[in-house]
Amino acid sequence: MAFQKDIAPHFSSKRVAMIAMLSLLVPVATWAKSSANNAPSQTCLTGVICVFNESGTATGGESGLTMDGTNGSIASTVFQISSTLTGGTLSLTTGAVLTGTLGNSTVGNVVTFAPGLFNISTTGWQGFSGSLFSGTISGIDWIYTGHSGGFYDYTLSGFVSGTWGPNGTTVSGQTTQLFFHSKSLYKGGPISLSSGTTGLACPSRPRSA
Repeated sequence: MAFQKDIAPHFSSKRVAMIAMLSLLVPVATWAKSSANNAPSQTCLTGVICVFNESGTATGGESGLTMDGTNGSIASTVFQISSTLTGGTLSLTTGAVLTGTLGNSTVGNVVTFAPGLFNISTTGWQGFSGSLFSGTISGIDWIYTGHSGGFYDYTLSGFVSGTWGPNGTTVSGQTTQLFFHSKSLYKGGPISLSSGTTGLACPSRPRSA
């Protein structure tokens, strides 16, 4: 993912590293869905299980964002875990804005949200179905990345920690949701998501069914 020159000064090295790493894992959803026999060409880093999602609608504003199927929001659809095509949902909520202002027109503007909830379910992965990951998301950055094709684009990224469903252990990782897009500078209300990737570090794989 290439950053525009006017974005770079607004990013801390931590934010750039996190988004750059996970951006390498984000599949092109339209290509992935073009054939039932093909999967995204991105490969997960060693020791990381990657969860790919697409679509969804977040709602909210200064008081926090919701993308879990409540309050008019729509949870995102999980379509692949590592190299396995599957189904499921990814949902998240955030707390209220901590720093920054929604609707700022400066490219690279960062709004931080208080921690919230983050959950992933699957309809079937290596013999496991149900709640794959249930936990929290923190260090949440909402970044305005620019105006393109008639839309204002935003990225949500954060660190996740919680319970790995197949065996109940505690795992952690990072998520990047690219891109939320709106027809005007986002100050609140519904906003649609394109796709995203969550990397979970070294969880044990489920036992065969």
